[in-house]
Amino acid sequence: DRGRRRRRAMIGHLFLVELLKIRRSLVLVMTLVCPLAIVGFMFLMTLRAWDPPEMTGADMARFWSDVVSTWAYFMLPLFVALVTSLIHGHEHRNQTWRLMLSLPIGVDALYIAKALLAIALTLCAHAILLVSIVLALWAFGLAGYDLTGAFDLRSWRVLWAPAVAALPMLAIQHGLAWHFRSLVPPLSIAVIATFVGMELAATRLWVWVPWSYPTVSITAQTVEAQRLALLLSPVIGAVVFQLGLRRLRRQEIV
Repeated sequence: DRGRRRRRAMIGHLFLVELLKIRRSLVLVMTLVCPLAIVGFMFLMTLRAWDPPEMTGADMARFWSDVVSTWAYFMLPLFVALVTSLIHGHEHRNQTWRLMLSLPIGVDALYIAKALLAIALTLCAHAILLVSIVLALWAFGLAGYDLTGAFDLRSWRVLWAPAVAALPMLAIQHGLAWHFRSLVPPLSIAVIATFVGMELAATRLWVWVPWSYPTVSITAQTVEAQRLALLLSPVIGAVVFQLGLRRLRRQEIV
C-alpha cells in the first residue's frame, strides 16, 4: 500500500510538471483552436445554406449532431495525434529523455503522467467544443433563427460519447509519439487511419479500426453498435496502454 501511494504521488507530481511544460506552448493553442475551427466552419456553412425563416428549432437541434459528428470522424483523431506528438516533442527535440529518466522517477510513472495529460487535453478540447456550440446557437438566435427546441437532443450520448470512444486511438498515438522522435510517423498513421475509419464506420469492419469508434458511438444506425463502441473503447484502450507499458520496460530510450 505504501508503495502504491508513493507511485500515485509520483505520477501526480509528474503530471503537474507536464502541465508546467506546456505553458505558452502550441499544445494549448491547438486545444483551443481545433474545436473552435469545427464549430466556426459549421456555423458559417449553416449561415450560407439556410435563411432564418427556413430553419425550425428542430433543424437547429441537428446542429449539435452535425458539429459533434464532424469533430468525431475528422478533427478529433487528428487532434489526438497532434497533441500526443507535441507532448512528447519537447523531450525528443531537446534530447532530454535521458535527463528525465536519470532523476529518481520511474519510467512507468512518466509514461502514465504524459498519457493523463493527453487525456485531460482531449477532454478539455471536447468541453470547448460543447461550449462553442452553445455560443454558436446563441449567435444564431441573435441572427433571427428560431431556437425553439434547439436544445432538445435525441440522445445525451452526443455530448460525451466521442471523448470516451477516443481512448483506444489515444493509447495508440501516445505509444507511437513516445517511441518516434519525429512527428511524421505518428501523424501519418493518424491521417491514414482517420480516412480508413471514416470509410469503415458504416460497415461491420469498424470494430477493427479504433479511429472509427468516436463516429460509431454517435452515428451508428443501431443503438447496439453505439453501445458496443463505448464498451470496447475503455477495454481496448486499457489493453493497448498495458502493452505499451510492457514494451517500454524492455526498451531503452535513447
